Amino acid sequence: MLYCNAPLVVGMYEYQLNRLTPEFVKNFNEYTSDKKFGLAFLSTKLPQMRTIPISKSIHPQHRVSTFDEVSTLLRQSEPPFAVFECICRKKKSMEGNTCKVTDRKETCLATGNMARLALANGIGRELTAKEALGLIDKNQEQGLVLQPSNTGKAEFICSCCGCCCGMLRVHQALPKPLEHWASNFYAVVDRGTCVGCGACEQSCQVNAVHVPVKKQPAMVDLNRCLGCGVCVPGCPTESISLVKKPIELRPPQTLEALREILMAAKKGRLGKLRLTGKLVVDSVRTGHLNLLK
Repeated sequence: MLYCNAPLVVGMYEYQLNRLTPEFVKNFNEYTSDKKFGLAFLSTKLPQMRTIPISKSIHPQHRVSTFDEVSTLLRQSEPPFAVFECICRKKKSMEGNTCKVTDRKETCLATGNMARLALANGIGRELTAKEALGLIDKNQEQGLVLQPSNTGKAEFICSCCGCCCGMLRVHQALPKPLEHWASNFYAVVDRGTCVGCGACEQSCQVNAVHVPVKKQPAMVDLNRCLGCGVCVPGCPTESISLVKKPIELRPPQTLEALREILMAAKKGRLGKLRLTGKLVVDSVRTGHLNLLK
């Protein structure tokens, strides 16, 4: 059985890549589906991961900060670089399901100290800086969502899909997921040029955009849009684009600083009770009832 402090689960879990067994997966599912784990996971001041836009969705007018621009993040990262198999897709495969977005296994990237630790534990293989950039380019081309550590200095960059990724599946289950997410962009649709082809709906990994009526303009649910930009390159009429939020969320610079915030600002019993009540009310108001089932 895997026991860990819920706010720090990201990272600890990934190092179990070579230890996955059907029994481990069963225990992990039971552990992470427990209400106490969920409340602890959502009760931190900051999330452990954030979402950044793919390169083809951003333009000079966005004035993207370095911590939100993936190639800059990689250029500023210290070596080594390590790529390893996505544990979420491996887990799904063991449960008899295949990824709907990619058949590639090696998509997760670690840098610096996290890469050194992974390599020392026999997880993954080392890449050059050029190979790391090529890996992230390929992940973007396939429509994966970029989720680095919620730090100015990236310790890892996950490339995620809505069908396998644990974090994105949490996002899908929440009534107002952006209240627990870090992202500086959102998507908008030009209703004058959108032809309602549904390309954006098909590419979205968190069900944030949909075409309510065939051949009518798409609609973006701003309670759910991550601002990942995956929907942008595939639009045949260039009718969907990203907009930068008026208030920019700046991540702590290092993983150590993030950990201090996570541990110091956890909600107590009363705070978790209030969170529970809000989740129930938001579920009813938004019609997203996954948490109540």
